[in-house]
Amino acid sequence: MRRRQADMFSDLAKMANGAASALGDLRSEVQTVMTARQERGQAAAGMVLREDFDAALARIEALAGRVAMLEAQLAAQQPKPSKPPAKKSRPAKAAATRRKKADSA
Repeated sequence: MRRRQADMFSDLAKMANGAASALGDLRSEVQTVMTARQERGQAAAGMVLREDFDAALARIEALAGRVAMLEAQLAAQQPKPSKPPAKKSRPAKAAATRRKKADSA
């Protein structure tokens, strides 16, 4: 009789362990489904994950630094502009001739 009772407790313990394991698996599965639904909802609403936002921000800052460096290099390579040449004055007769041609056309 004691042997049967020990076997029964052993079977109950195995069954309880199996149930606990199944519940643990069920819990992780439910959590996975909830996380997937949340991510789909965020994507549908146009939200971005924080990690993706931080990565994009880091890339933008790196590119801004690179652009600033290239602009500085370009400014250093360009020669300083000298005074622009003085405009030649046109004789009044040539300007009057042009006005007459424009009026007659």
